[in-house]
Amino acid sequence: MLIDTQTTRMEKYRKDTVIGKGAYGIVYKVTCRTTGKEYALKYHTQGVEDATVREISCLSALRGLPYVIDMHDCFVDDDKIAMLMSYVPYTLSDAIHNGYGVANALSDMHRRNIVHRDLTPYNVLLTEDLTVKVADMGLSRQSSKWMSPTVVTEAYRAPELFCPKRKSAEYTCAIDMWSLGVMIVDAMEGRVMFCDRKIRSVTMSTYQIITKTLCPQDHPSASSTPCDPDIIMPNVMQCDLVRRIVFRLLNFYDTERLLAHELLRDTEWMQAAADMTKEEQVIIRDQIQRKKFQIG
Repeated sequence: MLIDTQTTRMEKYRKDTVIGKGAYGIVYKVTCRTTGKEYALKYHTQGVEDATVREISCLSALRGLPYVIDMHDCFVDDDKIAMLMSYVPYTLSDAIHNGYGVANALSDMHRRNIVHRDLTPYNVLLTEDLTVKVADMGLSRQSSKWMSPTVVTEAYRAPELFCPKRKSAEYTCAIDMWSLGVMIVDAMEGRVMFCDRKIRSVTMSTYQIITKTLCPQDHPSASSTPCDPDIIMPNVMQCDLVRRIVFRLLNFYDTERLLAHELLRDTEWMQAAADMTKEEQVIIRDQIQRKKFQIG
């Protein structure tokens, strides 16, 4: 995509409020002065870095997909790269929601050999009609054999990324599927589960929780004092369907982890995930308005 360098492009829009901040940029809600339509405008505050190029490239390659955020324009404003994207008002973290749209987005991305590399509830948005839109492609890239292991917010990080400090590591699209599994656990339990926390008065790190709960006992990283999953995720363990899917997504071995296109072929899960009654939709919209995601 060619980047328009005319700063007058920004004159078409009125900045309203800041709706997000991250390591690489600030996102504003803006309104077109001509049409009144609302957009999200992301400024890459660090200049043209690798993250900027990756995000523009990935969004260009994924343009038009139903479950990925749309990028409408890209230009330079005040020496900063500005990306004009669809404004989506809610984050998935505001509601207990299913992973149907996320699985569809990941299937489309992975089929194009693109790894998101930072899938969290805060990078998954919900439109007014509860359509899922995966966003924030700053860490996304075309998959290759060796990539940086310092990716994915820690609570959603797959075990293969917790490696000794190295500049590169081998991993695949399976890291996104782990993140999706953790998001489903969070939604079921109503809190971020795989973060530093006390379990039976013992403070554990994310990786310790993973190895104590999900690591096979024949693995070198297995804990000598494993934790019962019923303690970590009791609501998941009480639902046969969710438990079955979660344990396939949170397989410690990345090569055995459920892939996006395989999840979409699971008819029992997809029917349960896609079918929402009007009452359930009302509940979710109510949660969007009132509930704040509890961390820790």
